[in-house]
Amino acid sequence: MSRALLHAVTRLLAPVIFALVFLAHLFLVAATAAAQQDDPGRIPRFAADVVVENDGDLLVTETIDFLVTPGSVKHGIYRDFPTTYRSPLGFNETVGFTVLDVTRDGRAEPYVTQSTWAGIRIRIGHPDVLVAEGLHRYVIVYRTSRQLFFNDAADEVYWNVTGNDWAHPIDRAEATIHLPPGTRPLKVAGYTGYTGEAGKDYIRQDGNDGSVTFATTRTLQPGEGLTVAVSFPKGYVAEPDLEARLLHGLADNAGLVIGFVALLVTLAYFYRRWRAVGRDPEPGVVFPRFEAPEGLSPAATGYVWARANGTVMRRTLAFIVVLTSLAIRGRLVIEEDGKTFILSRDGQQDGNRKSRWARRAGDKLPSGEAAAMAALFPQDSGRVEIKRKYDAAISSAVGQVFDALEGEHDKVYFRHNIAFWVIGLLIALAGIAAALTVQYGDPEFLVMVAFGAVFVGGFSVPVVFFARHIGPLWLKLLRGDTGQLMSTLFMTLIIAPFSMPLFGSIYLINDQFGPLMLLFVCAQVVTVGLFWSLLKAPTRLGQDMRDGIEGYLLYLTVAEADRLNMLTAEPEMTVEQFEYHLPYAMALGVEEAWTRRFTASADAAVRQAVERSRSWYISRDGSPGIAAVAGGLSGGLSRTLSSAATRPSSSSSGGSSGGGSSGGGGGGGGGGSW
Repeated sequence: MSRALLHAVTRLLAPVIFALVFLAHLFLVAATAAAQQDDPGRIPRFAADVVVENDGDLLVTETIDFLVTPGSVKHGIYRDFPTTYRSPLGFNETVGFTVLDVTRDGRAEPYVTQSTWAGIRIRIGHPDVLVAEGLHRYVIVYRTSRQLFFNDAADEVYWNVTGNDWAHPIDRAEATIHLPPGTRPLKVAGYTGYTGEAGKDYIRQDGNDGSVTFATTRTLQPGEGLTVAVSFPKGYVAEPDLEARLLHGLADNAGLVIGFVALLVTLAYFYRRWRAVGRDPEPGVVFPRFEAPEGLSPAATGYVWARANGTVMRRTLAFIVVLTSLAIRGRLVIEEDGKTFILSRDGQQDGNRKSRWARRAGDKLPSGEAAAMAALFPQDSGRVEIKRKYDAAISSAVGQVFDALEGEHDKVYFRHNIAFWVIGLLIALAGIAAALTVQYGDPEFLVMVAFGAVFVGGFSVPVVFFARHIGPLWLKLLRGDTGQLMSTLFMTLIIAPFSMPLFGSIYLINDQFGPLMLLFVCAQVVTVGLFWSLLKAPTRLGQDMRDGIEGYLLYLTVAEADRLNMLTAEPEMTVEQFEYHLPYAMALGVEEAWTRRFTASADAAVRQAVERSRSWYISRDGSPGIAAVAGGLSGGLSRTLSSAATRPSSSSSGGSSGGGSSGGGGGGGGGGSW
């Protein structure tokens, strides 16, 4: 075999060999872990000696006999001890915990303490030293504070002796409770089993000195534990006063305090910015007017009106208005054939209509209409079909029309104040991160918060984008309009996977920090979202345009029976008058009212003239009435265009009174071997 061929074969087989070696390594690791799991060791005896000191601290000595079975590899054991307890609302209560001594078989044994979620882990042993086979006695001595329960009638030691999270069975668990000198127990209870159970598999013995000893009568399996409760008369241990409890409570829940303060800071910042730059200018006097504000095309009128009222004009609506306006101008013909709409620019335009429009509004096309003609008819002639399936060209044309409207009118008439909003967003995020990190109690948790914010934020962008489109569609469905049922369900299915990280973060915050912290986080998010809209405001010119459009709406929508008391004569309702204002009415969502106004105002001859002269809209199902024309454009064309422009997707206390259970009270935790 030549050297070149050998080199080629080696390069080809190298990834395969690497994969096989890697899989073999994983198999060996898994086999070793399984072997250790099959032979985890055993605790023949777990004994706890708990002394209640005069200041309320508990001095605890735990004696743990651990059996290292033949063939197992052990460096030592670990003991997990909870130091933070959480109420259902999410309030933390921390306890003091200090390790005093750790020995194995009567000799000092090396150990390290590690912070864990809600507690401390004592890892006993050395990573370079293995523990010999056989029985070894570990003794852990520690002092813990704020563990007593101060009830109204008595004080109480309610102690989870073993904890319910041991990985090894415990053949016999014992606990001796030493009360303060001179006192005697009032009520005594014990509980065995899994968390929440109230088994009675123990015996009890009272000492002459007032102590009480408990011992289990069966093996406790992994996950089971022994909990005891002993109450004694008040007065033997000084109870913390209200001030001390309040200070401890504030210190334990500094994260919640920070969350509340951060929310106030965010609200204060946004409110001040809103007062400075986000408030709308004072509205002017609104009076009826017979024309849209000068310089606004039909689509631009709808765009400015929606923006001025804190919403956004639908892109498809803007496109439909542009097509209608172009058809009435005589620039194209709209032909309806069932669910298909055909746009023609083939030289058959009505020259009379074109000249009438030129006299009325000028022959130069507004930016949105010019963009539509350039996108639809790049060769200055031809036919375009719009069907109820995705069409990249139609989708691009819709986007170009809306971009043209936004580019021409947005900065002139509106202030978005994005920079001020971003500063508020950063303030809110910093407050959330600080609150969660402090409440968690570990500075390293900040990295998790930062990662979560980026991860959830990235997935939330498409959620917000689609929600803005899905919301109005669902409102239509709830009102009984099922015309866009399939597209609504389709978009909802698309957005569902992107929503999972958001709902997952809500669950995790509630599970790990409680509903109060979740409330602060949600309030921050709502505040940021609310001021995204509130900080946007029209300029003085934009407010004047809004006032003008509002007056124009009065003319378009007033019923014939409620004719306004005009200072000037109202224009005569003619064919030209109706057609000129129809795309404006569609842009403002009042085409039905404008059509009713026309049919009520115009005489029969004018209405017939409209039907005869309407060469810009053709239906192969017959010649619909003028009301049906408006409905066909705003309804049928809207549904068809939505499909054509939308890309499809590819894819407590009281334990001694009998109301307790295993796992309740102070103490607890668990442990294992390593």
